Amino acid sequence: MKYGFIGLGNMASAIIAGMAASGKFKNDNIYGYNRSEGKTNALSDRHGLIPCKTAVEAAEKSEVIVLAVKPQVMPKLLEEIGGAISKDKLVITIAAGKSCDWYASRLAKGVPLVRVMPNINAKVKASVTAICGGKNAKDEHIKTADGIFSTVGKVYHIEEGQFAAFSALGGASGAFVLLYIDALAEAGVRAGFARPLAEEIATATAVGSGLLCMDSDEHPIALMNKVCSPGGTTIEGVCKLKELGFETAVQQGLQAIIDRDIQLSQN
Repeated sequence: MKYGFIGLGNMASAIIAGMAASGKFKNDNIYGYNRSEGKTNALSDRHGLIPCKTAVEAAEKSEVIVLAVKPQVMPKLLEEIGGAISKDKLVITIAAGKSCDWYASRLAKGVPLVRVMPNINAKVKASVTAICGGKNAKDEHIKTADGIFSTVGKVYHIEEGQFAAFSALGGASGAFVLLYIDALAEAGVRAGFARPLAEEIATATAVGSGLLCMDSDEHPIALMNKVCSPGGTTIEGVCKLKELGFETAVQQGLQAIIDRDIQLSQN
């Protein structure tokens, strides 16, 4: 099977790297086009990607077409490549805010579409990725998408109505975690650590806590309570965070992302 990527930004580059590293995809079966030839050539040198001169060329040569451009560029792109996409090809989109019905109204009748939402952790093969199929997508098309995105992390099959929530919880919330790590590191600097060491300690602690939670059947709060000794130091910090609205801020931040995603999809 031949795969064509249109748009070779950070996410597409991470996916291509994951496919190449998995050993399940032949280099000479992966095509790519980007407006900047530098990105295309870099991926060609690093992973054996076959460069295409135009988006139409990438679509014509591929059986699976991965659309990895920004949402605002998507209408123009589909006008450009629409004639090269027939119902015997599979279209996979990783753009946010565009529904399966939106694509169906712009693609030829019967073209199967799979909508996918990975996150930036794909760069270290630790993405959480949502997948759902459009009305013309069959099990074999979902399986193809699974095969691609399982090379960069864990895959979840969800209903399309949950995509806005997933984009917040499984995607954009990664920015919250990075903000939290930075806040921890900054506090570490105030306490006397050099910034690089404070960042390393904060990052390692966040990673370790995540792994602990993934490995345990216990509720996150139950695990937290094991660290909070009665009258101890940790419970003082936890109570201060609660007092300052830590949980409310996170929840309202996620809701703001969901609201914005819905707004973009309506526009």
